[in-house]
Amino acid sequence: MRVEHREDLHRFYADDLSLPDVRLDDQEAHHAGHVLRLADGSEVELFDGRGGRAVGRLRRVGRGKLVVTIERREAPRPRPRPAVHLAFSTPKGKRLDWLLEKATELGAASLQPVIFHRSVAGGEHLNESKRKRWRVHCIAAAKQSGLDFLPELRPPARLGEVLGALGGLLTLLGDPSDQARAMGPALAGLKGGQDILLLVGPEGGLTDDERAAALAAGVLPVRLGETILRIETAAVGLLAATVALCRK
Repeated sequence: MRVEHREDLHRFYADDLSLPDVRLDDQEAHHAGHVLRLADGSEVELFDGRGGRAVGRLRRVGRGKLVVTIERREAPRPRPRPAVHLAFSTPKGKRLDWLLEKATELGAASLQPVIFHRSVAGGEHLNESKRKRWRVHCIAAAKQSGLDFLPELRPPARLGEVLGALGGLLTLLGDPSDQARAMGPALAGLKGGQDILLLVGPEGGLTDDERAAALAAGVLPVRLGETILRIETAAVGLLAATVALCRK
């Protein structure tokens, strides 16, 4: 059954929409019951982050516990193609939060922190506990934007590991140099069925060795303009341009 998105319904994330009664996790239940103060019987929309969507009625089943009784559900739809993955040097604090939210809104298929020689965010910014907070930001962005997909949050990797696992991806590196291509010509080489990886380095730039390794792996340097961009600006700009040019 097709479940049309309705802007008048509050949206909540639930990992499994297959059951007749779906219990909201603690965070979503708090948002529904204490922040929004929704009454029993309120109609709400659920999404599972993998293209599935459902509509149902909210019920309280205990102190702080809420379930949604499903009335209509839709089988998961495939993610739009080409899938666009984003691998980036991690900025700090609010800048990272903004990057996560906007990348989710733009439909990034995955988000992966990459450790470069000049990266400023160390291990304490990339540990499992921190990355659990990433998911919170991604869910909030998807709820607000009406998106049914969440990005896969991949563990941090060094640049060499990323370059060694490119497979058949068309990989574009954000690069302000005169040697970099414009986005349009770079994406003109995209083959049918091929997915894309966008690679954004640290604000200090790649070392000569890192750049040489990227070029040797077939990575194409691309630029958005004439200025040097911060990590989060470059990431979101590249992602927005790629989606706009490839999903017409």
